[in-house]
Amino acid sequence: MTHPYEVPPPPKRRTLRTVLIVVGVVVVLCCGGAGVGGFFLFKGVKGATDPARQAAESFVSDLEAGDAAKAYGQLCSDTRGRFTRDAFVEGVARQPKVRSHEVNGVNVSSYNGRTSATVSMALVLDSGFTDQHVFPLVKEDGAWKVCGQPY
Repeated sequence: MTHPYEVPPPPKRRTLRTVLIVVGVVVVLCCGGAGVGGFFLFKGVKGATDPARQAAESFVSDLEAGDAAKAYGQLCSDTRGRFTRDAFVEGVARQPKVRSHEVNGVNVSSYNGRTSATVSMALVLDSGFTDQHVFPLVKEDGAWKVCGQPY
């Protein structure tokens, strides 16, 4: 016979299930946050490097088209100060002609308030040789310009 004042047994605890649900929610939130953060990081880096890459590609495309005079207009002021337009055009004419190019890498940096970039390209020349060339660029008046020894 049971006692009328008998206390019922406590309900079974489901601690494991609760812990697994909490861990699952944390994992989903972390993975989602990492994915969203990675997306915005990628967009930020691409936004910083694309203009420099486009400027270097435009310069090389002008060389490929045989328009060295137009390419000269994309040089920074320091480089234009070392070469006249005619000297640049003559110098390019003495070089092997660029037939195609491929961008291998872009690096943008800012140091002491001056923003610069380097764009690495593989230039396929009419001789069949592939030249690995690095184009230094600087930002002048809000636009990227090829600087240094351009070609």
